[in-house]
Amino acid sequence: MTMCLKACLFIVCLCGPSWLPAQTPPPPSSTSTSTSSSSSGELNKGDFVRRFSAGVSLSVLGFNALGGGSSAVNTSDSVVTQYATKGASQRIGYGIFAQVAVTDHFAIAAGALLRKIGYQLETTVNTTTNVLEGGVVIPITETTSSHEDTRARLLDIPLLIRYYGKNRHTPGPRWFVEGGGAWRDVRNIKTSVDTTDISGVVSCCTFTPAQPAHRNAKGIVGGAGLQLIDPLGIRVVPEFRYTRWMTDTFNSFTTTTQRNQIEASLTLSF
Repeated sequence: MTMCLKACLFIVCLCGPSWLPAQTPPPPSSTSTSTSSSSSGELNKGDFVRRFSAGVSLSVLGFNALGGGSSAVNTSDSVVTQYATKGASQRIGYGIFAQVAVTDHFAIAAGALLRKIGYQLETTVNTTTNVLEGGVVIPITETTSSHEDTRARLLDIPLLIRYYGKNRHTPGPRWFVEGGGAWRDVRNIKTSVDTTDISGVVSCCTFTPAQPAHRNAKGIVGGAGLQLIDPLGIRVVPEFRYTRWMTDTFNSFTTTTQRNQIEASLTLSF
C-alpha cells in the first residue's frame, strides 16, 4: 500500500496537473447586467413632459404697454392745441397656462394673462385774439385745458405650438421654441376728465369711458424657453416671448399702445 502511494505521487510530480480534467468556469453573473438595465429603466421611466399640465404664470413686459409723448396742432391761425400723454400702465401681468403634449416632441400651449393699462392725457387749447387798444394791436391768448385719466384691463390669450429638444420621456432639463398667435381684449375701461376754463376754474368730473381704437387685437408670437423640474416634481418654465400686435388698442393723438411687445415670464406647472 505504501509503495502504491509513493508511485502515485511520483507520477503526479512527473506529469504535472495538466493531465487532470479542465474545470469549466462558472457562467458570468447576470446581476450587473440586470442591475444596469434596471437602473436605466428607472431613469427613463415616466413622462418628463406630461401629457397634460397646467399652472400659473407671471409675466414682465420689457416696454410699457402704452408710452408717452407730446405734440402741438395748429387748428387754425389763432388756435393751437397741445397734447401730452403720460403712461400709467403696469409691466407685471399674471394668469394661467395649460399645455397638451401631442407627440414626443410637440405640444400645444395656451394661456390667459391679465394686465393693467392706463394713461393720463393733458389737452391744452391756446386761443389768440388780436385786440386794438389805443391804436395798437395787442395779441391776447386765452387758455383752456382738460385732464383725462383712463385705466383699463387687458386680457391676452396666446395660443402656441411648442417644439421640445428632448423626447418627453427622456429625463433632464430641456429647451423649447414656440410660435403661434395671440388675441387681446380690452375691458373695464374707466375714465375721469376734469376741465379748466379761461378763468382758471376747475370743473370735476365727467366719467364717460374713453373709446379704444380697437377693443380686440390680433398678434403674431414667437419665443423660446426651458423646462426644469424641481425635487418636488414641479415644472419650472422660464421663457422669453415676442408679440407683434397688428392693431392698436388705443390710438388718439399722443396716446398709442405699444405694438412690439417683449416679455419674460415664469410658469409653475403641475
